[in-house]
Amino acid sequence: MIRNFFTIAIRNFLREKLYSFINLFGLTSGIVCALFIYLWVNDELSKDKFHKDSDKILQVVSNLQFNEGETLTWTITPGPLGELIQDNFPEVEMSVRTMNSSKQLFQYQDQAFYESGLYADPDFFNLFSFKILSGSPNTDSANISSISISKKLATKLFGNDDPIGKSVKVNNQTDYTIAAVFEDVGTESSLLFDYILPFEVYKKNRGNGFNWGNFDHPLYLKVADPSKAEELTAKINTESAKARQASGNGGGGSFYLQPFTDYYLYSQYENGKPVGGRIKYVQIFSVVAVFILVIACINFMNMATARAATRAKEVGVRKVVGAQKKSLILQFISESTLLCLLAMILALAVVALTLPLFNALVSKQIVLNVIEPKFFIVAIAIVLVTGALAGSYPAFYLSSYQPATVLKGGLAQAAGTSLRKVLVVFQFSLTVILIACSLVVYNQIEYIMNKNIGYDRESLINFSARGSLFNQFQAFKDEALQFPGIINVGKSNATLVQVQNQNGSVSWQGKDPNSQVFFRTVIVDYDFIETMGLKIVDGRSFKRDFQDTASFIVSRRAAEVMGMDDPVGQQINQWGNNGTIVGVIEDFHSRSMHEPIDPIILMCRPNWTGNVFVRFEGTKTKEVVEHLTALHKKYNPEYPFAYSFVEDDFERLYNNEKVTASLALGFTVMAIIISVLALLGLAAFTAERKRKEISIRKTLGATVIGIVSMMSRDFIALSAIATVIGCPIAYYLMQEFLEGYAYHTTPGWELFVITAAAVLLMSLITVIFQVTKAAIANPVDALRNE
Repeated sequence: MIRNFFTIAIRNFLREKLYSFINLFGLTSGIVCALFIYLWVNDELSKDKFHKDSDKILQVVSNLQFNEGETLTWTITPGPLGELIQDNFPEVEMSVRTMNSSKQLFQYQDQAFYESGLYADPDFFNLFSFKILSGSPNTDSANISSISISKKLATKLFGNDDPIGKSVKVNNQTDYTIAAVFEDVGTESSLLFDYILPFEVYKKNRGNGFNWGNFDHPLYLKVADPSKAEELTAKINTESAKARQASGNGGGGSFYLQPFTDYYLYSQYENGKPVGGRIKYVQIFSVVAVFILVIACINFMNMATARAATRAKEVGVRKVVGAQKKSLILQFISESTLLCLLAMILALAVVALTLPLFNALVSKQIVLNVIEPKFFIVAIAIVLVTGALAGSYPAFYLSSYQPATVLKGGLAQAAGTSLRKVLVVFQFSLTVILIACSLVVYNQIEYIMNKNIGYDRESLINFSARGSLFNQFQAFKDEALQFPGIINVGKSNATLVQVQNQNGSVSWQGKDPNSQVFFRTVIVDYDFIETMGLKIVDGRSFKRDFQDTASFIVSRRAAEVMGMDDPVGQQINQWGNNGTIVGVIEDFHSRSMHEPIDPIILMCRPNWTGNVFVRFEGTKTKEVVEHLTALHKKYNPEYPFAYSFVEDDFERLYNNEKVTASLALGFTVMAIIISVLALLGLAAFTAERKRKEISIRKTLGATVIGIVSMMSRDFIALSAIATVIGCPIAYYLMQEFLEGYAYHTTPGWELFVITAAAVLLMSLITVIFQVTKAAIANPVDALRNE
């Protein structure tokens, strides 16, 4: 019987080449999209789960109260908290503090590279399952002279030589001995680093700032029983409150324990609890995968019901010779499943060939392993479910024919027409949703990239004043400004693209002692404001003539939260430094547009700054870079010139959005192609079925335009109905998506007009292309047999 099913399926496939191609291409395309989305979603959901006992690793999250019950959530903690937890809670097996290290210079003989890494407690490699390739990581907190490095960094520094025991100089200052080499950290980890330095080095450098009042670093715990995390949280909050009070150096707030494997997907917080993050993208694309598979299945169902008449007599004959309904149902579902299996094989080949391009697009290192049990089960499930779904209605529909009626030629030509209309509307509704959602995502990206963020990020180079350049900066600056393409040079302690410092240490006259307001503070030099293009709206900028190292400039938002209608001339205190507000600047975005604009304080302390910004003429980029490279080598020969463009730094903030937009566009295009092919097939079938009617109409004087118009009317009407259904659903979904941004575009009516026009035009062109061929045919050819 199975052999018979297989033989019949092959014959039908070869007999109806056009419709077989449409079905196969549609299913293959749908499965390709579903597989890519599965691989991406699986990679997202698997992040950090490769660690041994990953379910027992928790991350400590800090919740600080301010402004009458509002909660500010940080994923960083006070320095002493890790020691307090390790010493007082036996249910905590390990505690590890880490601290991101800015890019540091690694030197060995004539090799020198800037690398990014972490400071970490000795149990780092015991808590996290990063593979050690050689040597043994330092586990003694008293040893602050050893370092662990990645295989990639070891190869860059030492080539093929064994690096263990060798010494490497960091930042031209300190020698560290290579204790271990670990496997390069891949994209399966949310922690990315190329070296691990002892946490005690950071603690020593932090000095008195390592206290309960400063929240600086992430803290990770391994617990014996993660189900008792709430009990542990309560204990930690009780003991830490006592410690903060005893130290006299800590404010209010509490702590929350979040599973480490959740943080990557749930990094947005509300009222102190995780509410979203990248999980939103996972959910969106999971739905997209289902949409595209359903669209492909509808193609198959439409084609099968449309071609039902060609198989009606086959069904009638089979029933006459004794075939049971269930065997006919099994036959048709087997045919669709076989086609899905062939589509899956072709889809796997396409995915394997294009996976490197996909990885480059999404910045991942996804590997296709067909025999991996989880993937194999998913692939088989897609084949079976898609095959059953695609073949279900045709199976039940065709197997229900009455043999007497069929064999007498009494099968109504319109059988299944209503269902096909419903399926076309449903299919195009899904396509409309995908198109509209893609346009909204694209508009949001355009909105972000074109929005006035409060400073001029174009034609601006950023680099660090390290080594001897820090001490000779004024000479470097004077010489740089003599170059024709350079307009201005300024310094700060941070880039405005992502200001990390957030503190509640600003006080002013009339401040409510019970309120806690958090500001972002940027340390700048005299020329920073002009270099960045920040706009002074009241008062003045920092001036050397006024010795403004005891002065402040605040943003409009800062003046507002301090309740100052006329802030210029008023006194404030930051970190114990009293000073006068000499100017007010326009608000600017100091973080991602997912977050609201923060109140900003600018302090003028040139000696505290190390990030250099150079404003230049946009037409002289190459010349300016070459000049700065030569100048940097002159004043700082020990360090390579490593720079970035602020515009590029800004765009990197939105890599997730750009990847999402690219994926959405790609999958939407595939959905459109699948839907157009379905429409093309249905139009071809309709034209074929009405071939004699068209010929008679032409013989009686009907014009080609009139015939095309008559036959296109139903398809255009169905597309219009799909647009009316799909646009409101897309609007609702995108409102949910845009809520994740503090600043976002609003989907306007014109976007949905564009969507409707695109769908209608797509339908019109597809149908007219196919119907016109039938309308211009010679009627004699169709009527010759009558």
